[in-house]
Amino acid sequence: MKKVLLLAINLLCILQLAQAQLDLPASANNPRATVSEEVGITSITIKYSRPDVNKREGKIYGDGNPVTYGFSSANFSTGKNNSPWRAGANECTTITFEHDVKVEGQPIKAGTYGIFMAMGAENVTVIFSKQTEAWGSFSYDEKDDVLRVNVKPVALDKSVEWLKYEFIEHKEKSCVIAMQWEKVSVPFRVEVDVDNIVLARIREELTSRKGFNPILVMSAAQYCFSKNINLEEALVWSKKAVSGTGGQITFVTLRNLATAYEKLNRISEADSVMNEALQIATANQYTTYGRQLIGQKRTDKAMDIFLASQKRYGDVLGVNSGLMSGYSAKGKFMDAVKYAEMALKQTPNEAAKKALEAQIAKLKEGKDIN
Repeated sequence: MKKVLLLAINLLCILQLAQAQLDLPASANNPRATVSEEVGITSITIKYSRPDVNKREGKIYGDGNPVTYGFSSANFSTGKNNSPWRAGANECTTITFEHDVKVEGQPIKAGTYGIFMAMGAENVTVIFSKQTEAWGSFSYDEKDDVLRVNVKPVALDKSVEWLKYEFIEHKEKSCVIAMQWEKVSVPFRVEVDVDNIVLARIREELTSRKGFNPILVMSAAQYCFSKNINLEEALVWSKKAVSGTGGQITFVTLRNLATAYEKLNRISEADSVMNEALQIATANQYTTYGRQLIGQKRTDKAMDIFLASQKRYGDVLGVNSGLMSGYSAKGKFMDAVKYAEMALKQTPNEAAKKALEAQIAKLKEGKDIN
């Protein structure tokens, strides 16, 4: 019994020693680094260690140099020279994708992967591996590969002393990440299905208490309007912001619902909703809506809106600036000038006055201000 107890105590001590770690600087003066960006709402994070060139320019890459071409380094597991470069220093470099993405057009699931590289003067094989805890690539095993892509290395004009990973290009639905060290850059493109990822997240969030906030529900619909996607569901959300649980009947929620109908080319329904919205609209809201109609090439309808605003609110800034836009759209420039000058007298600040004066000058030249 004593022997069993002693063995258990020894095992516990060994485990405690194995788990204990001192907070020490990175080995061999290779500082640790993390770089992260988002594409849409998808976070991409790279963790790595940074070796320096240290007066070895021209002697970093190639046979006989620290980073040999192809596969090298005696592999501790296989005893063969079949290990790629760790693409950094110390522990293997890792990359984390918050959602499923494509790398160089090839799909890869959300998760964390080790990055390795088989370098070459004209081609680099970038390897994404399930190995994420290894020290370097000494235990690299091809069976852990998840994805390999081939890319072209790019020569740099200026030497990069400390190895770095950088997001060198950022677009709405993609980015380019590059490993840069000495005078070599290895770029690879990551594409993200932003719209579907965002929509999935919106649907998830709208099942929470956020789904009872009409402003947030409208925001969901407006995202779809801005991308011209998922319009039928955007209509459902727009209706919910008006009449669903927590919904509110306001000019803003009704205008949003009308926009949903407009996006689906259901104009009569949009006009019907706006007739209701205009019952509670301010003069400025009349004007904003009228100008939107001008943008839709519905000039006659816009003019009706501006005149209805005048009948309701009379001689005020919001009415007069609307009539200025309406008559300009109709090509009646002197009528537009009349209301523009009335609006100028009612304009409260100098910046707005200067903008209006510029519009008046344009109208007097017979040019549309819309």
